[in-house]
Amino acid sequence: MAARDEIEGEEIEDLHEQNDTEGNESHSEKFKVSLMITEEQKSRIFELFEENDWEIEEVPESQDTAPMEVDSGYEPFRIPQDDNSTECVYCFCKPCITDERNRQMWWETENHAARQNNHALRKEKYKNFWTMLFHRGVFLDPRYMAIKEEALKRDPRRRNLLWHRRDILPKCVLEMVRSWFPNPVGVPYMGHMWE
Repeated sequence: MAARDEIEGEEIEDLHEQNDTEGNESHSEKFKVSLMITEEQKSRIFELFEENDWEIEEVPESQDTAPMEVDSGYEPFRIPQDDNSTECVYCFCKPCITDERNRQMWWETENHAARQNNHALRKEKYKNFWTMLFHRGVFLDPRYMAIKEEALKRDPRRRNLLWHRRDILPKCVLEMVRSWFPNPVGVPYMGHMWE
């Protein structure tokens, strides 16, 4: 409290002015958000936006997604496929993402003992494989997108969604990671949320 008392009135006003300026800069950037909400929630959100004099743009349900504005200076990092290799039927990579030619430093060199808490160790490996698949453009492959769309339709909670941030890892990845960190006998694997 003593430190605050030492600040003069003008300095406090300067701080408020600086915060207002910084706040306005952060409001200039716009983000797209997709929500599944009730009519009541929708009206409350619109009221909140009106009270704060914020802009809101509603995208019609018939439109799959809002048009994306891509920064022309951004080039996504892509790892090219090896056209001389056979394509995996699960991950659509040439060669398969679990092939020895795609080996990474974080890959396990031996299978571990079956334990109840191996799910936490598998999760980290799944994240790493997700990154590998992302940089190969797998999640943009029309075949993968069709698989994900079908999975969304089967899930009653997400049936009306056009997109979900969660991706489905291919069977080849699941089998490899589960062989590294298996569940104890009789303990089933949780599976994917859409399985």
